[in-house]
Amino acid sequence: MKSLFHTPKLLIPLVAVIAIVAGVFAFRSVGKAPTVTLPVQTQVDTFGTVITNSTDNSVDLAFPKAGRVATVSVKVGDHVTAGQTLAVLDAGDALGAVTQAKGALELAEAQYASTDVQYGNAKKQQDVLVQNALRTLRSSGLQATSTTQDDSHTPVISGTYTCSAEGSYNIHPYASGANSGFSFTYDGLEKGGGIVTFSTPQPLGTCGLFIQFTQGFAGATSWTVEIPNTKSASYVTNKNNYDLAVTTREQVLSQFAANLGQNGSSAANTAKAAIDSARGVYQAALGAYKNNVIVAPTAGTVSFIDADLKAGQSVTQNKTVISITTK
Repeated sequence: MKSLFHTPKLLIPLVAVIAIVAGVFAFRSVGKAPTVTLPVQTQVDTFGTVITNSTDNSVDLAFPKAGRVATVSVKVGDHVTAGQTLAVLDAGDALGAVTQAKGALELAEAQYASTDVQYGNAKKQQDVLVQNALRTLRSSGLQATSTTQDDSHTPVISGTYTCSAEGSYNIHPYASGANSGFSFTYDGLEKGGGIVTFSTPQPLGTCGLFIQFTQGFAGATSWTVEIPNTKSASYVTNKNNYDLAVTTREQVLSQFAANLGQNGSSAANTAKAAIDSARGVYQAALGAYKNNVIVAPTAGTVSFIDADLKAGQSVTQNKTVISITTK
């Protein structure tokens, strides 16, 4: 070694050889790009298909359960759209369960709807009964009472009172150029007037009542008509009938409201609870059926189909059977 350092002609070539060898080893170690392994992400979509993102532009699809293939709807090279059915396992029992559960749900909804319709019909009927009883109460036994304590030649009040307000009509006849020699005005519940005739009833306001004058009344006489007439002999009976109609309406509609779950009681929610239960069974059955179907999670081109993915062949759980390239 000492002789080498004292002999430059031999040392320089040796250093050159060492440098070349070191460079080769260095290139092998650091001259190449490192290998990067992309992480693999696996998920299950809302339809039950197992999706594995093997690369940034490809997805691998698998069934979440083992089974026998019923149909395959695509081939390599086909373009697919998101949501398109690609393959289905033989799932007769699961499909039957979906159909049965859906029928039960529809029946529960129809029963609830039928109760709702019955409630509407009952409400209309009870409303009519209450209104009829109220009109009878307000229209029965109506009579004109003289304000001058002269009950001779009292006019006759007829018709059915149809308005909602209660009160009185105050009738004031006066001498005029009419054939009868009199006209009249009225105020109170309504305001207006007319001509006194002795042959036909005249309208008293616009709520369905009429007034029939009799000949011989004194022109200074006025009358009052009370709505309702609490002094009528039929008033108490009609008032009781009206109160009974109101009570019956409340009872009938309360029962229907209970069946529809509108009063908050536990028994009242039977119909809605039946719907909720049927909907839960249907959703569970549908979820179980979806495990037998592979659906494209995104648009793309079919780049791979497993050789065993054929009608009648068996597939294993979570095994990639279809790949889609998205770019």
